[in-house]
Amino acid sequence: MTAPVDAKPPTPGLTEGERDYVNRVAEHYRDTDNMAWEHGFLIGWLMICDPVEQSAGRLCEALGVRRESVDHIDALLVPPGVLTRKDLPDGEYALAMSLDVWPKTVQHAMLAVPSFHSVMEHGLKVLEGEPEERRRRLLNMERFFRYLGEELPAVFDRYEPPAPLK
Repeated sequence: MTAPVDAKPPTPGLTEGERDYVNRVAEHYRDTDNMAWEHGFLIGWLMICDPVEQSAGRLCEALGVRRESVDHIDALLVPPGVLTRKDLPDGEYALAMSLDVWPKTVQHAMLAVPSFHSVMEHGLKVLEGEPEERRRRLLNMERFFRYLGEELPAVFDRYEPPAPLK
């Protein structure tokens, strides 16, 4: 019998503080993206692990997660560059979180907002002349995405990455 997909893994290789942190990351992703606990654990651990590069087997061992979860995160986060993958000589692979990934990843996603706004504008044209009740949801979305499209570029222009740790 297997544990539920969102059950908290035992995390045998983590300290109490590390376990608390990866639990919080897992909880965030579960609550915001409906992500399985194991997947959030993996992301949280890859944010703080030492060494930075972890073999898939080591991730399973340290976190008490299934290999399928590691393979899922590999397939999900390596292509967009959130994680890097290194094939190992024994047929295994290792994952590492890219150092400056989050600002670039979030910026890429957020700067796509204007193109989604144009889809909302098109929808309003399609529904032109239709009752307001039918158009209201789309009108609210169009207004919100227009606002985001105008404001987000300035947020990224003002962001300054932290200075290197000493």
